[in-house]
Amino acid sequence: MTNQQKPATTGQLSAIGFKIAGTIIRVLGDGGFSFDQAQHFVLSDKKELEELTEKFCEEVLGVKVDHWTEEKRKIEIFYKKFFNRQVDWTKLSLPVKTEKMSRLEVIFSDITEDQALEAYAKKFGKDAVWKYYDSITDAIREQQARPEGDYPMCHVGGDEPDMLGKSYDDGIEAGTKFMVPKEGIIAAFRHRTETSKMYDVKGLTRFAALDSGGHAMFMIRRDYGQFYIGSGHRGGRLSDHGLRQVGF
Repeated sequence: MTNQQKPATTGQLSAIGFKIAGTIIRVLGDGGFSFDQAQHFVLSDKKELEELTEKFCEEVLGVKVDHWTEEKRKIEIFYKKFFNRQVDWTKLSLPVKTEKMSRLEVIFSDITEDQALEAYAKKFGKDAVWKYYDSITDAIREQQARPEGDYPMCHVGGDEPDMLGKSYDDGIEAGTKFMVPKEGIIAAFRHRTETSKMYDVKGLTRFAALDSGGHAMFMIRRDYGQFYIGSGHRGGRLSDHGLRQVGF
């Protein structure tokens, strides 16, 4: 939708829905749609019916279905509340949403890791964070390449890493895209504001980034309940440590 287009009203959408529903009932009845066929869709899961409806909307009505509507709304609230920023979706090319990669984030290029952590501490208290480095931003020697400018990304979400038992070296050698520090801080911050739960209570998330000493950077919840950014052995493969895969 362009900025000049006026969105359809709820009344208009309802009227269209009634017309479509009436046509579907007539066509299915005239077409001899069987009891067993009808029962299959009555009992089928929501996903199958959603896919059929979305295909109809795209192919017949020419309306592109936005699979990220709810996630976009949450992201807008998050950035407005904690950074006083607005997300310009017209400048972002969103990744494909899948059943697995169903969590969306937006990363602003001019918000640094330190600023993101400061906002986290402002929300949850200065004693809610602890970092090994004076500056997380300055500590990053190298990290996985990312799109230029502001960019969206998707990931699995969840309290613990989705790729457990994988080291930094494992991820890099396999060509896996996994979270860098800024992405991890933003994702953990938003997750806690929406669920009141922290990431990495049991395990640890390794970032696709090395500090000045060549150690793999990570995030974890310390025993004291603090959100902690530190570093460790880049080849470590403990079963409860791992990576958070991302997509673009």
